[in-house]
Amino acid sequence: MIEIDVIGVMYRDPIDPTDPEEALVAYPGWRVNITAGGLELRPDLEPFVVTPARLRRVWSGDDPIAPSVTVVLKFESEAKALVALAPR
Repeated sequence: MIEIDVIGVMYRDPIDPTDPEEALVAYPGWRVNITAGGLELRPDLEPFVVTPARLRRVWSGDDPIAPSVTVVLKFESEAKALVALAPR
């Protein structure tokens, strides 16, 4: 079993955080964080690994700029993520 943190849809940071009328803009795809140990157990997930410049959410104690525990996976959709992450 691997540890999974479902992020889901990511949104662009607001241009003006004080403007309540500003529309949220979603990035394409569905994101899920797993641990480096989880990736070792599931090397079939390697094609989904992405490396953002800075992570918004990491496993406790990890560094958002240089993560050593958190691995980010990006899928086309939630449905594709569910298929790929199904227990083997």
